[in-house]
Amino acid sequence: MSRTVSVLIAVLVLFVTGAGCVQEARPVPGVEKGAAKPAAEAPARIGWEAEWQQVLAAGKKEGVVVSYNIMTPAPREAVRQAMKDKYGIDVEYVVGKGTELLVKASAERRAGLYSGDVIQGGASTLLGFKEAGFLDPIDTALILPDIKDPKTWLDGKFPYLDKEHFFMSYGAQNQLNFVINTQLVQPGEITSFKDLLNPKWKGKIIMRDPTVTGSGNIVVNTVMWELMGEDYLRALARQEPVITRDPNIQIVSVAQGKYPISIAPETDLVTELKKAGAPVKEILATEGSARSATSRVLGVFSRPAHPNAARVFVNWLLSREGQSVIGPTLGSGSTRVDAPTDHIDPDRALKPGVRYVDGDSEESARLRAERAVIAKEIFGIR
Repeated sequence: MSRTVSVLIAVLVLFVTGAGCVQEARPVPGVEKGAAKPAAEAPARIGWEAEWQQVLAAGKKEGVVVSYNIMTPAPREAVRQAMKDKYGIDVEYVVGKGTELLVKASAERRAGLYSGDVIQGGASTLLGFKEAGFLDPIDTALILPDIKDPKTWLDGKFPYLDKEHFFMSYGAQNQLNFVINTQLVQPGEITSFKDLLNPKWKGKIIMRDPTVTGSGNIVVNTVMWELMGEDYLRALARQEPVITRDPNIQIVSVAQGKYPISIAPETDLVTELKKAGAPVKEILATEGSARSATSRVLGVFSRPAHPNAARVFVNWLLSREGQSVIGPTLGSGSTRVDAPTDHIDPDRALKPGVRYVDGDSEESARLRAERAVIAKEIFGIR
């Protein structure tokens, strides 16, 4: 199959997935076809304080918010405890890879079940949920005025990642491109993507699968593709990297010295291993990186099971307090300009003079889906 045909198939799959969720419009009872519909009575406007108190009271009665989530245990538990302490609202998690969560949500909705409230994952995961028709615009959940203020956020605008405002980013860091075992790789021995092509590393690199949603998809199909090009990826494939979909095996094998280099490991897992004293170090390639949210992309389910608790959760998570709770567990920065920064791992901090490519937008996620088809051929992934 030619590359052009493969790419077209990938695009068509995305189109069909979204189209399959469109529902046929139904006539309004009591209104003849073609006749003007009666004007709806305008709801009474209330201030944000009154709206917040109403939503908060109703959210406390619901008592729980269900988050579909790809994060590691540390940030999940920190958020759960903070929500419980502050509002008496428990956070229940449905945990898995992005593709697994989409399959689960699809099966539930076909059965008429609506258990989820919010989803936290990567941009590609959120795009899949949007295309399936499972999300509401996140605007519908926002209440607190500082969250709505553009000056609260990087670049002076709310960090939407799509034009229709279905999902947004609350994390900002250098995309983690590759990690080395400091006992097996000498300081300064690897500083560039080109250094990975040294013959001495042939068969000694473990890489996250770039054909599925996750860090491998971002690093290979966005960062490397944009900064180095397709020919570079083919040269990298000749290095015979070991491809894995298991993020735990990937980074632990480097920490234990089985492989000296890991391409596109899971950021949160690297943070945990570094805190535990493992001999791993992140490398920012001299060619550049992506400004990425990694797993800090947020969306709100349509027909949420606990609509008021979901709104409380979203507003708290995006507040300075919420970012102060989750940030230290991740070692990364926030898109809130007033969020604390003293916990940020220097390797994750955004740096002046670095070339950053778009790693999170809907357009970038769509390009990754198309390039994943080519990556499958390049790396011989079945």
